[in-house]
Amino acid sequence: MKRAYHLLLAGEHPGAFGVARQMQREKLTSTIVSASTVIRGARKYGKEIGKPIRCLRGKPAKRLTHDTKAKRLAFSHESKRTNWSRVMFTDGKKFNFSYPGAKVKPVDPDLNPIENLWGLVASKVDAMGCKSFEDFKQAIRGELSSVRKEVLKKLVDSMPKRLGAVIELEGDKTKY
Repeated sequence: MKRAYHLLLAGEHPGAFGVARQMQREKLTSTIVSASTVIRGARKYGKEIGKPIRCLRGKPAKRLTHDTKAKRLAFSHESKRTNWSRVMFTDGKKFNFSYPGAKVKPVDPDLNPIENLWGLVASKVDAMGCKSFEDFKQAIRGELSSVRKEVLKKLVDSMPKRLGAVIELEGDKTKY
């Protein structure tokens, strides 16, 4: 599956299934093989030549537009001196909260630590396997009330690093 390996790395064909179609067009296979077969063959070949690859499933993450990157970069530069312990973080998709003089409204997940809190709570609630909406609401309330203050402080204290990462990546997505 040398060809599958190189086609996947070239990225000219949409995913493993696109590579399978291309290999059939090139008469390397008599039928369109499954995406799993393409991935398995490419991984095996990569190991054989000492250049293993990792294949991710699902749709690729959307890339940020130039305009969005510019806005994120501007926000990061403008907010470097903000005292983040005095900012109320909200999730604009869930709450519409505003107050006089509020200028800081980070809406990108990696610039809003509340997103990390929701992720933490969601994973714990999902693991509970709630059977009803009432169970679900109680689970969320319980998990939110059990979050330690140290966790919240750590999220808030991460803001300067988040801003620095956005600046370093010229407005692109960060690990946060």
